[in-house]
Amino acid sequence: MNRILGWLCTAAPFVAATIAALGARHDYRILWMAVAATAIARILVAATAPSRGLRFAGSAAFASASAGGMGVAVAAGARSVFGVVAVAVVIAAFASLGAVLQAKATAHLPS
Repeated sequence: MNRILGWLCTAAPFVAATIAALGARHDYRILWMAVAATAIARILVAATAPSRGLRFAGSAAFASASAGGMGVAVAAGARSVFGVVAVAVVIAAFASLGAVLQAKATAHLPS
């Protein structure tokens, strides 16, 4: 069950990004934010979960993926501070949760 929920949480930002990219404005910024946040979350959870536990790994992944998503959005031309922060936090939450659930389903790690 954790594996399925992990994949669904990981896929959610990409579904939202696809809707934004195929919409009237053809906005690809959310897609790049989703790619960056997911990559950061996966790498951090894989690197820190075996030694520090899933709670620390998930927190670190969420904070880093949020910052990475914000950086990508600003680099892609986003100007609204509230919009950048809100979208980056939601994308990072789903990416981090997906990474943690996948790691929990894959290996027996300390919570």
